[in-house]
Amino acid sequence: MEPSICVVIPSHNCLNFLPHALASVWKQSLPAREVWVVDDGSDDGTTEWLQRQKMIHPRLHSIRLEGVGCSAARNAAIALTQCDWVAFLDADDTWRPDKLRHQWQALANRPKASMCFTNYMHIRPDGEAIIDCFSFWPDFRLYTPVLPNYVTPQQLLAENVVGTSTVMARRQAIEAVGGFDTRLASASDWELWLKIAKAYPTIALPDCHCDYLMRPGSMSMARLKRLNAMAEILKRHQTDFGKHPAAIHSAVARINLGYAEWYQEQRKFGRALIYQLKALWNRYDKRGVKRAGRLMIQMVSSRP
Repeated sequence: MEPSICVVIPSHNCLNFLPHALASVWKQSLPAREVWVVDDGSDDGTTEWLQRQKMIHPRLHSIRLEGVGCSAARNAAIALTQCDWVAFLDADDTWRPDKLRHQWQALANRPKASMCFTNYMHIRPDGEAIIDCFSFWPDFRLYTPVLPNYVTPQQLLAENVVGTSTVMARRQAIEAVGGFDTRLASASDWELWLKIAKAYPTIALPDCHCDYLMRPGSMSMARLKRLNAMAEILKRHQTDFGKHPAAIHSAVARINLGYAEWYQEQRKFGRALIYQLKALWNRYDKRGVKRAGRLMIQMVSSRP
């Protein structure tokens, strides 16, 4: 029997990318029962294009919202489906053809699991591969030889390896933990994965089943918003991880490193150095020491 899977795609002015995302859904060797695209206030012709596509693809559904943001858009689609499983895809990402099949097989073999995510590849606009996600994170890289296997909440706290476009989760589990928190300005995806992983068994697959597009352009303020939200999320959940101080230290170091990189981009080298040293205090690594040294040189060189 075909599994009951719904695909949820939020889209805001992504008509240059959305057709490729949907094409990767139609090419899946295991088809989804429903595909919901949430047109979140687009003014680039997305609404009209989706109406034409629905005449071709009977499994495609769409709703129009007015700039509510990704979290509320995803929640709206989840509320409309009765499928047992929800697979998320961002409008500028694409899946590889067997993504859903591999995840469904893994979940069917572990019936208690309520979430499965996979590795993914960062790619440039010309399609050139950069690096896969799991290889980027030092601790999770060591864990991948034993995958597919259960992952712990503290692993997801220490290293945010979950790409939203790789997640398939049980709808009832998503609803039980409250879905995406629309009060957060960013990073509600990370918090949702933490909430699910704390409540239900979660598994990861080591192979890349998704391509994540690294779009050019300024994302500086969006990154700062995400860092601030991640700091808030860590405060919310920190007490639940009291028995795992190493995971907390890793998460704090990761957030501080993000602030250091952001301040460095703003050429505020003194502030960047402070956050880099905070990151080293929570998690020592040789690359961090070298970055701190470079920041000291930049700070001195930038003085009039």
